[in-house]
Amino acid sequence: MTIRSRDLINTSIGTNNNAGRFNLFENIIAEENEILTIELVSATIPNSFYNLSNNNNNNKIKFKEGANAYVELTISSGSYNILELGTEIKGLLEAQSVIWGNSYTYTFTYEEINNLLTITNSNNDAIFDFTGNNTCRRFLGFTSTIQTINNSNGITSDRAVDITDTRNSIFVRLPNLNNNKVIESNNGKFSNVIAQIPIELSRNTFFTFDPPVSFRCELAQKQINSIDILITYQEDTNPVNFEKADWEINLLVGFYKAPNNIINERRISHSIEQDMLNRVNNFYSTTEERDKEAKELKSFFTENLKELKIK
Repeated sequence: MTIRSRDLINTSIGTNNNAGRFNLFENIIAEENEILTIELVSATIPNSFYNLSNNNNNNKIKFKEGANAYVELTISSGSYNILELGTEIKGLLEAQSVIWGNSYTYTFTYEEINNLLTITNSNNDAIFDFTGNNTCRRFLGFTSTIQTINNSNGITSDRAVDITDTRNSIFVRLPNLNNNKVIESNNGKFSNVIAQIPIELSRNTFFTFDPPVSFRCELAQKQINSIDILITYQEDTNPVNFEKADWEINLLVGFYKAPNNIINERRISHSIEQDMLNRVNNFYSTTEERDKEAKELKSFFTENLKELKIK
């Protein structure tokens, strides 16, 4: 099945364009002795999403100078490399410094060999709070700490600079198709992921996913009426915002003969289900008979009481 995002029933939040539903014109049904599988064999993905944005909850920087109170600044959403991000933050810090009446100059120096960033200012006086949940600290190469500039050396990254902010893969999910074969490490529960796609670094381009061997996901159900598609980062609650750009994926649905133990389990399950249905039907049948007898008895007494009154 070749699926284009523009052809789907949009189920994404806002303009993310990361989710949709594909209704099949004819249901796919497996026989009693068959198992359904599905796999993502290829995809064309636009690298249109921002690495820093409000959607990603990573576009803030919090700092103060001297006796001033902390100020949290918002960085414009975009797809940055480390030099561009340094220039953007430098402008924000210096503008705020002017508001405070200090007019400090900030310098961002990136060492590509070590993949570290050093921040200094002209007065050796600033404190950065990188402990918030929405900070851009990982871009700049800092752990969740308070960093203080109090000498000419400034502050230097205490972890590697990471312009992906750990969002180095996207995950294709099929929320309405059930399986008990895939487990996610963040919660240890069964997942609806059918593919993990590494993100190419070339921004504003399309990249292709064409694995030499695709992951074949075994489905728990025997019938497919529609396919819901959701594209997220590592966690299913963190959607990719494609900024209205379109993507395409190619899915392959397969059948194979179920092992005898699964066939037997299905038969037992079917027998239990049928037994329950029979019991429900018998209950309703018995109830209807009792209601009928009660009505007939009531009618009998009503007629006889009329005759007794007349006599």
